[in-house]
Amino acid sequence: MYFSQSCPELIGMRVCKYIRCSHDDQVLHGDTLEAQNEILDEFIQKNHLILVDTFVDEALTARKRYTKRKEFVRLLDGVRRHDFELIIFTKLDRWFRNIGDYHKIQEVLEANGVQWKAVTESYDTTTTNGRLHINIRLSVAQDECDRDSDRIKDVFAYKLKNKTYLSGSLPRGLMLDAEKHVVIDPEWKQFALDMFDYFEATNSKRGTLLYLKEKYGMYLCYDTIQRNLRNPLYKGQYRGDPDFCEALIPPERFDRIQELSERNIRQRGTNRTYIFTGLLICSDCDHYLVSNTSVRTRRDGSRYEYPAYRCNQHFSSHSCPRNKTYREEKIEAYLLSHIRPALAEYVAQYEIDGCCPQTKSPATEAARIRAKMKKLYDLFMDDLIDKDLYKTEYSRLQQALSDSISSAEAPHKDIGSLKEFLKQGWEDIYRTFTIQEKAAFWKSFVRSIRVREDGTMDITFL
Repeated sequence: MYFSQSCPELIGMRVCKYIRCSHDDQVLHGDTLEAQNEILDEFIQKNHLILVDTFVDEALTARKRYTKRKEFVRLLDGVRRHDFELIIFTKLDRWFRNIGDYHKIQEVLEANGVQWKAVTESYDTTTTNGRLHINIRLSVAQDECDRDSDRIKDVFAYKLKNKTYLSGSLPRGLMLDAEKHVVIDPEWKQFALDMFDYFEATNSKRGTLLYLKEKYGMYLCYDTIQRNLRNPLYKGQYRGDPDFCEALIPPERFDRIQELSERNIRQRGTNRTYIFTGLLICSDCDHYLVSNTSVRTRRDGSRYEYPAYRCNQHFSSHSCPRNKTYREEKIEAYLLSHIRPALAEYVAQYEIDGCCPQTKSPATEAARIRAKMKKLYDLFMDDLIDKDLYKTEYSRLQQALSDSISSAEAPHKDIGSLKEFLKQGWEDIYRTFTIQEKAAFWKSFVRSIRVREDGTMDITFL
């Protein structure tokens, strides 16, 4: 074979090996990592070369950009340091299958005086015909990759159309039937329901973890709970298809739990629960206030701890002027005295806005803006307006179009639950809640609370 031939002009050169394997079926074609390494070692021994380093990119797709190949990036660093004079690999398609990337790297190699050699193939980069031959081979390899990619995409599209699951792993509560359709697993259904029920009631992922671990006597990790809670398969959605499989819980409830999960902050070593974690926002810098425990020493020498919140942008990087700390009990007292009138005002304003008919149809307005954009383009192409004016007007119309589409897609909110909430005398019951129950209570209908420097607050409801 070619790699067994002697190349006297290479004797004594400092070389590195580059080995790359894209997928397991290359075993059938002799392109495994082990096979490539054996061929390169034989070539080095035959030609008395000095091996400086070996670079192995394993389990990468054939068309992955060179910037994403960890070992290839390290190889380029060695090129720039002039660690070696020659790069050897088995075949050209182990080096590149993308013409554009090949020429970019070739410029780097030539600038640093580094050559390359495919030891099982013969290429010549010094002549026009030789370079043409390389470009043709790269074009063929690139086309093969593109065709393979298109075939895989077509297969996946067909499987998704037939509701066939593409991966082998499923969260507990779901399983595959004989035709690889996702169905509810009767053995683990209650486990999944318990997970969602407990988290929705407590807003605590760690608490959910401990609850499931105790009830089912099994080992679980925090990341598993976090990952399962946001898996859309539980609401029947997969890869953009909202009706891919039977929903274990209603989609509306799943989306609601996602909102709760986004505002849930992982407990640290103290395991202390803070009522308003993930709700309070600094009005100066728009960052969330972070919770902490302040300690005071009484005159008798005893220590008193109380939870509080502060803007970490000030205390960590001094990028916010807010240097105040807000005690949790004072925030709670403020909300209890202001939440009812704020909620009543919100409901009244929403009903007023909802009763006002729209003066313009969003769809009609969007069509009108698109027509203006087309006329603007025609004016620009006819040299009736300059480029700067065109860009300014186009940006303005594009923003107007975006606003029009957003108003058309804005869903109507059901505020029936908030109106019912106003009728209830919940204040006395609230005082009997545990810390965890209080945290869950506020997050059940409040989206965020903007805290002003003087301690007043603006409440945004879900």
